[in-house]
Amino acid sequence: MIALNKHLKIWSIRLFFLSQIIIVGFGSYFYKHPQVNLGSITIVNPYYAQIATHSKDIPDWLYTVDYFTFIFVLSFGIILFMTIYYNTNKNIKEKNDKKSIEIYIRNIFTFLYPIEEYSESQIQQQLKDLKKIALTNHQRELLINTLRKIHSQTTGKVREKTDYLMGELKYGGFIKAYLHSPYFNDKLFALKVIADFQIPGFEKHILILTKKRNEVLHSEAIITLLKLKIYDSLLFLVDLKMRLTVWDINVIIKIVQELKIVNIDYQTLINSEIPEISTLGIMLARLNNRIDFKSEIQNKIGNSNDLVNEEACIAFSYFSGNENDYDFVIEKFELATEKAQFQFINKIASINNKEKAIKFLDWVIENQSFTQKVQALIFLLDLDIIGMNKYKESNNPLIRQSYYQVIDINI
Repeated sequence: MIALNKHLKIWSIRLFFLSQIIIVGFGSYFYKHPQVNLGSITIVNPYYAQIATHSKDIPDWLYTVDYFTFIFVLSFGIILFMTIYYNTNKNIKEKNDKKSIEIYIRNIFTFLYPIEEYSESQIQQQLKDLKKIALTNHQRELLINTLRKIHSQTTGKVREKTDYLMGELKYGGFIKAYLHSPYFNDKLFALKVIADFQIPGFEKHILILTKKRNEVLHSEAIITLLKLKIYDSLLFLVDLKMRLTVWDINVIIKIVQELKIVNIDYQTLINSEIPEISTLGIMLARLNNRIDFKSEIQNKIGNSNDLVNEEACIAFSYFSGNENDYDFVIEKFELATEKAQFQFINKIASINNKEKAIKFLDWVIENQSFTQKVQALIFLLDLDIIGMNKYKESNNPLIRQSYYQVIDINI
């Protein structure tokens, strides 16, 4: 019923605007004609004689101008009235919402923190009282949202009580209707409630929402599936062949870390043909120190996708720990993105083989961009301060500029 009402509301708004367009169009024609024949029906313009009398010397096209001037003035009056009505109604609604939320908080806290332990009958009476003060859809939404905020800020037994309270209110049908609502805000509200209270039974529809073009809705649907802890392996991302945004990747990583999800299928994610999912797998492997996937990550270095290549370089650099790894990093330096190249420089500059590190830094100074020259010289300042003096009189103006910038900073 709630979903039906939502659909009727949105279609009634669309029909209203469509009818206004038709009326304005019809009116512009009707205004300058004495009558209009619609089949067997004849509609007479009662004002035509008066208009014609006062407009004998006016060209026909001015009828239309005259009509639309009237429409403009009328529309301005309607818009002004609607603006005043909307602002007044909004202020009243905000005041009523504030009062309602205060009542909900008082009732919820009475249930969560009773002076004496409630009997079963008293609990049922509390639930009835809560339902009585939230009869409309908007009131139920306020009540659920208030309870959700309390739930997200509490732990232990209190959190268990908010879970119990949400279950006993039996708002499953209400949440389902909001999830299927044509309105974006309704869907978003339902997803947040499902995620925070981990309400099962909506997974199939949430999976559909992950494919929506709306990025906020798409991201919230992914977060909800993660919080439901049904797809700990994250393989649902691969199965759906989803293309993630950088925002999605960061949000997923944040949720995975918050929920301490460990049953991740790193190998499948890393080897995914979808670049963004491969990137996610590489980043998760690095953040969770899964060095056992170093070879899979190594194979991604030089990937045609910059995002995959960059994260693979950074992760491999992070996992590097022997001479072979260091040689590989030096060999693949020019395949890396600029950000990854800085990571490579940091890594090689910190290895125990001082001779190899200095040789690599010299090569960077001689061959790479200004910012990389500066970074290499900063490390060389610690490793070989005497040797770096040769760059003071370099024939390359960029090298000389880099040298003096580093020296000036460290004086």
